[in-house]
Amino acid sequence: MPPRFDDAALARLRELLAKRPAVEIEAPSLKRACVLIPLVRDGDGWSLLFSRRADNLQAHSGQIAFPGGSVEKGETLEQAVIREADEEVGIPSSRVELIARLDDLITNSGFLVAPFVGVIHERIEYVLQESEVVEVFEVPVSALLTPAQPQIRYVTFRNRRYPAYFYPYDRHEIWGLTGRILKAFLDVVWTAV
Repeated sequence: MPPRFDDAALARLRELLAKRPAVEIEAPSLKRACVLIPLVRDGDGWSLLFSRRADNLQAHSGQIAFPGGSVEKGETLEQAVIREADEEVGIPSSRVELIARLDDLITNSGFLVAPFVGVIHERIEYVLQESEVVEVFEVPVSALLTPAQPQIRYVTFRNRRYPAYFYPYDRHEIWGLTGRILKAFLDVVWTAV
């Protein structure tokens, strides 16, 4: 039986993340982006919200992702992540509480990504930006805390092989950048449950 991620675990996670400053990478030549790791109340537990990107997008088409995107000129990372979550899946800024920033990641496609953990305390009606997002789904955090998760497989990108984290859930498979971010997040969650 996987550990339960409930309100007490969320409180411990907040404490752990507050003591752990994010590693910020200086790489001005890379495109700056951010993603929101949305923790959504699910009864007496918590789920993570994921989206499936449209198949016609230039980058990461058809992949499972967290809401996010590029940072616009003059915008802080926090402003960008809130704006992107609202634009892509309809999470209003008033409904998300940013609780932490995780370590920056560099993608193989040339982005420097800042992941933020955000709490959505009450259920909302998602509104998808259909040009970018074709569906959203939630995965209970506890379902990702099993010994079988993640699977590690090798993938080829630009003629090089890389190890990648894969999280199968229902009919979806979470991997790529989202798998990397999810693994980093769950590594901290494991210490809170």
